[in-house]
Amino acid sequence: MRNIFKRMFGSQPTTPTIELEEIEIDATEFNVTTYTPNTDTTIVYLPAIDFHSERFGRRPQRLLKALAEVGYNVIYINSSDEFYQVDALEYPYPEIPNFVVARVGHNVRTLFQGDRVIYWVNDSRLASSVETAYPDLVVFDSLTDPDQYEKHKHKMEAVADVVFITPERIYEHGKYCSHVHLVTADDFEIKERAEQVAQIIDALPNRMAPLM
Repeated sequence: MRNIFKRMFGSQPTTPTIELEEIEIDATEFNVTTYTPNTDTTIVYLPAIDFHSERFGRRPQRLLKALAEVGYNVIYINSSDEFYQVDALEYPYPEIPNFVVARVGHNVRTLFQGDRVIYWVNDSRLASSVETAYPDLVVFDSLTDPDQYEKHKHKMEAVADVVFITPERIYEHGKYCSHVHLVTADDFEIKERAEQVAQIIDALPNRMAPLM
């Protein structure tokens, strides 16, 4: 696992003017407001779920795409568990050049932009490796898969600066941990969820740098 980190983030009419009563409109009621990230940031998705996979309803893929649309630089490091990626780099969305899918093992450090690097984790088995890699922020997007991602879940939750969980998890411990947030990723609300995530991570300070 640790080797992965070594290789990578107009005339007017004359009709009289009619004065109309000014009406105040709450723009948030119509979902027309947007949130722009405060920080020039790169999000690096550590390999866990193949970009082309349909597992978990494509939650990671859709949420990270939405975050790229919000304005983050997103590097999706692909897993080779299900499919093999031929090209080292793929840009699946021509309209979103700041979203790239990188083949696992490819050095992506030259793709990093901005002064902040966030590691986005699905695979809880990476807890130890992430802790020693010293990114600026660690996001754990907790998924439900007892076969692969459950064994080290609690350790990963402790390592992460913020944890995003699905509704099934909120009843377990979400309301007792201040760094755990319920973030769904349904198609009809994906933009709103991306803005929610952006506000959460932008408000968090960077992790402490190592002393040596």
